[in-house]
Amino acid sequence: MESSPAATIFADYDFLSVVNPEWAALVLDDYAAVMSLPWRQKYGFKYIYNPFYCSRFGVFSDGSVSLELAQAFLKKIPKSFVSIDLDLNECIPDTFAIPEGNLKISHTLPLQEPYEVLRCGFSSNHKRNIRLAQSFNTKLDTALDASEVIALFQGSHRGQEKSVRIQETDYRIFLKMCDFARKREALEVWGARDPDGTLLAGAVFLHDHQRLWFWASGRNEDFADRRAMFFLMDEYIRKYAGQPVTLDFNGSRTESVARFYAGFGAERYTYSALNFCNNKLLALPVRFYKLLKNNILK
Repeated sequence: MESSPAATIFADYDFLSVVNPEWAALVLDDYAAVMSLPWRQKYGFKYIYNPFYCSRFGVFSDGSVSLELAQAFLKKIPKSFVSIDLDLNECIPDTFAIPEGNLKISHTLPLQEPYEVLRCGFSSNHKRNIRLAQSFNTKLDTALDASEVIALFQGSHRGQEKSVRIQETDYRIFLKMCDFARKREALEVWGARDPDGTLLAGAVFLHDHQRLWFWASGRNEDFADRRAMFFLMDEYIRKYAGQPVTLDFNGSRTESVARFYAGFGAERYTYSALNFCNNKLLALPVRFYKLLKNNILK
């Protein structure tokens, strides 16, 4: 894992054990390549899933992953896992997940340049919103707790959107993940407050090798006009400007959120995701369950 070009904390043995103690894995020879398989069980069906707030699974090796190797691993996933929904690392060819999955979109911002150079890449709208946030005397708080960010996120009801559906169990697991990352000195939780101390926005950042993940965020909807998240992100970029790291905004299917990322000069990229039924004999009941899950039959 450590020698892989796509090395990530999300596929780390100890980290996965926090996320899902029952995770499984496929291993080629003497660990020449590995593929972790986080799984759950519901209504008697086992399924491979992408845990909330986790990213970039799939095949890892100490070199590039060929399309043939990725396909070989896919064929070896036991049929006892009836469905597969898994985001893959960007070292796996985009064509791998087609037709078994789809491509997802994210944005990255390399931070090697000085802050003044990076700021030139901000959109005029973002610069205006940053100045607006500063005009309210917004203050930076770098000693926030992740639970405060989750509270902001839940308060905006974003976790209950049909396309998301985050459960209370998922929030509890996320906080355990944060505690694990904090012990590894791989976590930062920042907030933006008004002069009275009211928390306007918060963000959780995860350090993952040479990548900084914009891992989770939330804002106080009562003060959305303060544009505090623009202020917070500007301050974070300012801190790490000139360093050999890349800020990854961790993707979004929401167009307005993607525009927010791009407005900081971030570049769009794609990565593969698996999403298919792994057992043809159980395809119909699995599809029925997914319809129920998405409230289509209610």
